Amino acid sequence: MGLKAALQGYGDRFRIVGEARSGKELFALLEREPCDLLITDFAMPGDNPDEDGLAMLARVREGWPQLPILVLTMLSNPALVQGMLATGVRGVVDKMAMTRELMLAIDMLKAGRVYLSERTRRQIEGGDETSALSPREAEVVRFLAQGVTVSEIARRTGRSVKTISQQKRDAMRKLGLDGDKQLFDYARSNGLV
Repeated sequence: MGLKAALQGYGDRFRIVGEARSGKELFALLEREPCDLLITDFAMPGDNPDEDGLAMLARVREGWPQLPILVLTMLSNPALVQGMLATGVRGVVDKMAMTRELMLAIDMLKAGRVYLSERTRRQIEGGDETSALSPREAEVVRFLAQGVTVSEIARRTGRSVKTISQQKRDAMRKLGLDGDKQLFDYARSNGLV
């Protein structure tokens, strides 16, 4: 609602063609309503594995290859941002800076350029420890921190339980963590949830 109000505050410059509360609603909306720009959250509710996170963004890119995608998120993890960009996302705006950076991001995307919010850019350039994680490892950590089981992550992502378990172990090794509680605490304190 805040995003809709912000865009409507610019008068006739924008026309909102639809809103979606889940990945399923997003895909249905894109099927029936053409648009010039998709502004979406990274985490979307839903049970289908391709309706959330990196899988959702890849599915949008596959179905609508020319559609500019702007992601609004609280996540600032460099590995996840790199994963978003790898799927073809052209803009990432930190929700905390939305009022300040949204119009700049939209203008940059309309001009064919990429936009990363100031905080996201600083974290990527700073190369913090989470940048050592691959996008898939960071996604696994994000799901685990949300309380999703390894088996469920495998189902959602279309990967094997063995692969998810290995990505979890690799992430923990890279981060120097010894157990699930440390992993959960780390994810909460580093913007992975």
